[in-house]
Amino acid sequence: MSRLFTRPSRLLAAGLLGATLGLGGLAAPAHAETGGNTMQVDGRVLPDGRLEVTETITFAGDLPRQFEQRFALTEDTLDRAHYSFDVDSVTAKAGGKDLGLTITTQDEAKTVAVNTSGAKGPVTISYVVTGAAREAAPVAGEPARTEVTWNVLQGLDVPLSQVSGGIDTPGAISFVNCESGPVQRLSPCTTFGGGTHGSPQPSFTDGPRAAGEVITLDFAVPGSVVAPNARIEHKWSLDRAFSVNRNTLLASLLPLLLGGALLFWLHRRAGRDLEEHQITPVAEFTPVGPGESSFTVLHDVRPGHVGTVADERVDPIDVTATLLDLAVRGWLRIVELPRDGAHKALDWTFERTAGGEGDLRPFELHLLDAVAPAEGPAAVVSTISEAVTPVVERVQHELYADVVRRGWFDRSPEQTRSRWTMLGWATLVLAIIATIGLVTFTTFGLVGFALTALALGALLIAQEMPRRTTHGSALLAGLSALASQLRTQPTAQLPTGRELAELSRILPYAVVLGGRERWVDALVAADDDDTPDGDDLDWYRAPGDWHLRDLPDSLNAFIVSVQGQLFGR
Repeated sequence: MSRLFTRPSRLLAAGLLGATLGLGGLAAPAHAETGGNTMQVDGRVLPDGRLEVTETITFAGDLPRQFEQRFALTEDTLDRAHYSFDVDSVTAKAGGKDLGLTITTQDEAKTVAVNTSGAKGPVTISYVVTGAAREAAPVAGEPARTEVTWNVLQGLDVPLSQVSGGIDTPGAISFVNCESGPVQRLSPCTTFGGGTHGSPQPSFTDGPRAAGEVITLDFAVPGSVVAPNARIEHKWSLDRAFSVNRNTLLASLLPLLLGGALLFWLHRRAGRDLEEHQITPVAEFTPVGPGESSFTVLHDVRPGHVGTVADERVDPIDVTATLLDLAVRGWLRIVELPRDGAHKALDWTFERTAGGEGDLRPFELHLLDAVAPAEGPAAVVSTISEAVTPVVERVQHELYADVVRRGWFDRSPEQTRSRWTMLGWATLVLAIIATIGLVTFTTFGLVGFALTALALGALLIAQEMPRRTTHGSALLAGLSALASQLRTQPTAQLPTGRELAELSRILPYAVVLGGRERWVDALVAADDDDTPDGDDLDWYRAPGDWHLRDLPDSLNAFIVSVQGQLFGR
């Protein structure tokens, strides 16, 4: 542990230093025979934080032909990081002559092999360390300090009986510490001191030291005279990549708030329906006599239009309602096929008629040609996907185009969704790339999560970006009013003698807007005899033993079958 020398303690430190010197022999650890080799370490701290070191090794006998010293270039910390060092300008001399060196760098260490063949006298190794000067932890009320930490003995492959040394510093030191021994079992050096009147510079003595053991000297100098130059490199981990602290939380919250505000603004500006305080009625029940009302469609709004304006999509239910509407208006007839067996599922085909009520919109014409072509066999519901699949995209496109032509949308909902969805996917890809970069190289992985969440938000609002015009908003209000009427309008107030025709006209709209069951039940109630009703409805034909009371099951099966085939395409 570092020893802090303050003014009141410096005289005491000097006394303790002398006492430690006297007890050095008792404190020395036991080692194998060291052969009497000694080392003197002299160093100097430069203002830029570099440390110049000179080791003088005196061998007790003849010099070995070669010896090595290994310098660690990294030092691990407790938070999955490490300090990095550079050891440069390495030289070796003996008797004033340069010795041959072989320097290799491998496995985060630099190994210096010194060729001492024919050399005599002490061997001097000199080098310069960059990265040993660190910014010390601040102490309240005291100026900034720079802490210098270096293994003044390390990686030497010869034993030493005695090691001593000192470091010249450009300013007074505020603490000094020295530890030695095997790397994993360090203990205080035999003596060390500094920062006192009699011993201002950090110094130490230690020994004996076996080959490969270390001596670590640590001291602090004023930050005003020595600049820190330590380089710390972090090891990647999930915990570090997604660090939770004030900085990462603020950095994540900021894009969330700004991005969320931007998405809200974009939706309000580009995706919010234009407001219209008036209502465009779609249909109404017009009184035609005491207690009787007739269902009248206004503004030529078709069931396919209804579903598309209501949810901004062309769904299978819109196609199904369009088929029913074409049948009710007389353009085709739905024909229930006889069952081959009691347990066989119901099936239907279509018959094209010579003409019907009103004109055909382009999407209706394409659908009619697909299920009941003018030439060739009609489609069968059990395989209707084979007939509809080739034209369904065209039907959807024409229906989207029709709601734009009618002025209910300023752009095709399909194209609007597609454009914003592509933008959302592009944003998501960029967010994922940014997240990978942040997780790999920084501690701000949470920011990547925030960016990804915003990109997912962009994908979500892309589905809400189609915008109705004022006419479309007015029509939507009218659809809401009609949906309420279809659920509450008495079903027994239709013109006498025209119940089947009136109820049939209501049915396609009820399929889209809701309330279908009560109007189908009204059709059943209109049957006033026990004779088969296979041809009572102009738009629906059934086998000879069929009654109107069978219509709920037949119609439900027809709707489910058509939608199932279209969903499964």
